[in-house]
Amino acid sequence: MKKIVVLFATAVVAMAFAANASAQLSVGAGYGLASHTAAIKGDGAKITADPTNMSGFYVNGTYEINFLSKNWGDLSVAPGLTYSFYGKCLEEESEREEGISYQYKNSRRDHYLDVPVHVKYAYNVVPGTLKLAAFAGPVFSFGLAATDIEKTKLGDEWTKSRSSLYTGKYVVKSSAAEENISGDDGDTNYSIFDLKLGVGISATLFEKLDFRVAYNVGLLNRVTEKIDGVKAISHTNVLQIGVAYNF
Repeated sequence: MKKIVVLFATAVVAMAFAANASAQLSVGAGYGLASHTAAIKGDGAKITADPTNMSGFYVNGTYEINFLSKNWGDLSVAPGLTYSFYGKCLEEESEREEGISYQYKNSRRDHYLDVPVHVKYAYNVVPGTLKLAAFAGPVFSFGLAATDIEKTKLGDEWTKSRSSLYTGKYVVKSSAAEENISGDDGDTNYSIFDLKLGVGISATLFEKLDFRVAYNVGLLNRVTEKIDGVKAISHTNVLQIGVAYNF
């Protein structure tokens, strides 16, 4: 699957350059929503958990290469580079008893670097004023960091821990300790790499402002562990809504 997608993307880019194509650079940003699905499969049964939805933002740059223009529309290939951040408070509780307060908070933060390679079809509804487009293609996604953060406070004493979902390394800070405690829980079996299928639509106004909606479907299981015939399944799907400026 990976080889087919890479060959397809390479062929499209080569075809675009061979056609003496024109190109356009755009820079954009917007809202992002990452949905992590989880399930356990084994012994002919499958148990699915509620997805974990994490809100955030993205910024990206796209280099659109037009290789075919006809009266029925334009075809182009649009490779790009996208940085995105997503975060969520997973659990939070607080109480106070006999003058002593207790607070606990567990949150997660993810950072990604994506390389989308979209094939785009566009049609000039009103030339120079309004252009509508649809695009689709592979998105090569690389996890820069996925961090689980726990904070606990009891009275004046506090503890904060940060652990990596990719490497298993953790650091614990505490008001009761002079030095931080660090360690390594070993391989977490959670993959840094993900391959997604991206689809979307866009509307361009006055050839400069580009409003777009995209949805990236995670194709790979990001959990590689299998114990006693029981397999964990996790996919990451992403919704992005944003605006870009065409130079």
